Amino acid sequence: MAGYILSILGIVIAGIIIDIIVPSGNINKYIKSIYAIFVVAVILSPLINYLNKEHDLSLHYEDYQVSEQLLNYISKQKVSSLELQIENSLNEEGFSNVDIKINYSIENNELSINSCTVNLQNLVIVADKQHINKYEFIIEVVQEHTNLTEEVIIFYE
Repeated sequence: MAGYILSILGIVIAGIIIDIIVPSGNINKYIKSIYAIFVVAVILSPLINYLNKEHDLSLHYEDYQVSEQLLNYISKQKVSSLELQIENSLNEEGFSNVDIKINYSIENNELSINSCTVNLQNLVIVADKQHINKYEFIIEVVQEHTNLTEEVIIFYE
């Protein structure tokens, strides 16, 4: 890298010297054209050297390892997003202020959803939905998103 910077500095100094020494006239245009070719060659020389080398562009899985902490963070984000999706689906159907908590575990970097806790303490149901069995409806929505069985969906009031 230092050699590249020195070559650019040298070509700039040579350009200044050429500009001072060469008289103005027709020959000045030709000399500046040749000088411009040298400048382009010096600037492109690292690219030419890079292209002449053989490069291994294949990716090796062993070279890249994802930390367990990152995987746990991603799993927590997935679960949080899933909880929010369920709450939004219930809210769109007229069941607002439902608090969903998904209980999960991570084994061998695999996320598994164990159960779901539904807090109905602050539940507000719109008037036209009050005749619906709220437990069955909430179980259906949770099962759509999580594929959990009815036994592991726990309600609190």
